[in-house]
Amino acid sequence: MKWQKRYKVSIQVFILVILIVLAGSPLTVNAATINEQFKVSQGVNYKDIRFSDGETNKAVRVMEINMNDPYTSVEVGIPSVLNQVHTTTSLALDYHQEGHAVLGAINGSFFHLGTAMNLVSKNNRLVHAGEVFAGESNYVNEPIAFGINANGKGVIDYYQLEMKYIHNNKSYDITSTNKTRSPNNTILYTSHFSSQYTETNKWGTEIVVKLPSAPSLEYGSVVTGTVESIRNPGDTTETVIPKKGFVLSAHGTGSDKMKGIEIGDSIKLSIDIDEQWKNSSFMLASGPMLVEDGKVSLTMDPNSDSARTRAPRTAVAIDRTGEKVFFVTVDGRQEGYSNGINLTEFAEYLVSMGAYRALNMDGGGSTTMAVRYPGTEKIMLANLPSDGYERSVSTILMAVSTAPEQVFPDVSLVHWAFPAIMYLYNNGTISGHEDGHFRPDESISRQHAALMLTRELNLDTSNVTNPMFVDVKPTDKFYKEIAAVENEGLFQGRGDKVFAKNANLTRAEIAVIIQIAYGIPKTNDSYFSDVKSSHWASSFINAIAQSGISMGYPDGEYKPSENVTRAEFSIFINKAESQQ
Repeated sequence: MKWQKRYKVSIQVFILVILIVLAGSPLTVNAATINEQFKVSQGVNYKDIRFSDGETNKAVRVMEINMNDPYTSVEVGIPSVLNQVHTTTSLALDYHQEGHAVLGAINGSFFHLGTAMNLVSKNNRLVHAGEVFAGESNYVNEPIAFGINANGKGVIDYYQLEMKYIHNNKSYDITSTNKTRSPNNTILYTSHFSSQYTETNKWGTEIVVKLPSAPSLEYGSVVTGTVESIRNPGDTTETVIPKKGFVLSAHGTGSDKMKGIEIGDSIKLSIDIDEQWKNSSFMLASGPMLVEDGKVSLTMDPNSDSARTRAPRTAVAIDRTGEKVFFVTVDGRQEGYSNGINLTEFAEYLVSMGAYRALNMDGGGSTTMAVRYPGTEKIMLANLPSDGYERSVSTILMAVSTAPEQVFPDVSLVHWAFPAIMYLYNNGTISGHEDGHFRPDESISRQHAALMLTRELNLDTSNVTNPMFVDVKPTDKFYKEIAAVENEGLFQGRGDKVFAKNANLTRAEIAVIIQIAYGIPKTNDSYFSDVKSSHWASSFINAIAQSGISMGYPDGEYKPSENVTRAEFSIFINKAESQQ
């Protein structure tokens, strides 16, 4: 593929970084090759790693996501209709927009007939309850999820979902949501279901409940509705799912509990989850757990056929703090390139790379890793799926950047003055130099300060009075701007009617400008050890200190004679504007 040739590093650097010599371990890695690596963004790094244990080859992709970066997050991607499936890249691109750039994505959890098999929730609301399957040979046999909690940290842990309906002050369990009803189940159907009908057989009871509005299924919520209709066992009439309401569909023991419910009765619906998951950004259940507390720990029989088979795999992992999230894929079923990995080997590899907890996602032909390559705007497929093409899935996990565009190459997103510089840039107040750089540490001249202030304060330059500076002629490039700021009283000359247009603006002068332009109350309180009451600008400097616009330097000085840099000018104006 063309992108492989384009981005593959010219010299593969062999490193002995993954010497996992674990006695008795099925996985002993002799050497690893960094096939490709790059920084996707300030908070996201990507690696393509190849290694061999002497018998099999493995192609591993790792995306490391730093949740401490203020512009970086991990999100879940779900289709608008539960039973729709999309490729990982296409669903991720549906979420990609200005100010919300998808940097990478992996396939999510297991699905059946297009619908997620396990719990999915988003923004503290249940999307789909899914189910947990009995038997340690099943991948998802315990309720475990990956998500981002209310504190913005990654979590992989058990959850306890509680769904109940309440009638005549008695509560009854609900088995799951929006799925095929099985024997002795009680299923909650909402308008999120793929059909407008429940599509159930006649051997059950169905209660249609109307609400004032569509149920949100928010954790901790209780909504009250009225029974509108009842379909009893043997009735073949299709039950319509109301947009403002829900259907309770029960069979066997579940149906028995509905005896006594009549049309017009009040029914309450209660949805809740354990405290650690309250107000989470999202939850995506899967399994098995692969790593717990930094050690290999499978919540599945490691000797079962599904666990022992070397196959393509996908996992999500976190570090001890939850501040780092890892997307990890291993390709498989491709002799000579990558044979795949079994779950014990996978867990051992995840431990070796620093995972504190890790959860298996859907694997096989669904295993997908997409990333935004350098010089491109959108993500593209990075791994080689075993089917030879990208399979459609029901959920995905995404690494997302909300960072504003980096306009100037010398002002990174983490530069201390970045927000202020971007504020003035977006206002049209400042611009870069001809070479595209901003030069934040460069001193600002008095005439350039006049230009920027005229723009920021929207001063009239069409009807100015000549300030009669001997060094400023009406034909000069910034004559109107200099005249405008002088007419406004923001600038004075430097004696003998000299404006000193090419001289640098000082920190004392910017204090005077800020105080006058924004009407900040003066004060004689002293804030800086190097600004005495006798200093000509002391009341102006103390005014902007009292207002919090400038707190000076760490040594307690203001340094009034120092030049103002372009970054400092941006900070001064931005802080003054924010107080208006």
